[in-house]
Amino acid sequence: MWASIVFAAVGLTSPVAPARHLTAARAPAPAAQFGWGRPQAAPSAPPPQNARDADFARRQEKLAQRQQTAKSAPKGQVEVTFPQKGNKVVYAQQGDNIGKVAAKAGLRIKFDCKNGRCGTCQVRLNGRAAAKVCQGATIPGGATRKLKITLDNP
Repeated sequence: MWASIVFAAVGLTSPVAPARHLTAARAPAPAAQFGWGRPQAAPSAPPPQNARDADFARRQEKLAQRQQTAKSAPKGQVEVTFPQKGNKVVYAQQGDNIGKVAAKAGLRIKFDCKNGRCGTCQVRLNGRAAAKVCQGATIPGGATRKLKITLDNP
């Protein structure tokens, strides 16, 4: 309002139209403008998928299968793989002693000092963390569902 009075006093026209001049025909509602409120026709056939969409769908299916398998497994069960034994797979519970799990797989872990100083009984969990079996190392808890135990001194 003040802009139109100032411009009228100077003899100029207002570059900004006041809000009272806008009508519904000139400024459509956001729902109509963006198609939010319009009913959509059901597609007759699925749209063609490009390689990216097909890959995404394939990955989602694999994820759903893994989640279903995890739900069916008992709580705290871990799939332990031993590469030295030809990728032998043994199922263990979280918190089980690694020495007993290795014995169940038919693997014998060597001991020397039995107090952890020599490192003879050291194993790697998933190729990273080192654990000493003679000190009572156990299968880690948490979200671990698969574990690969590699012996440092086979």
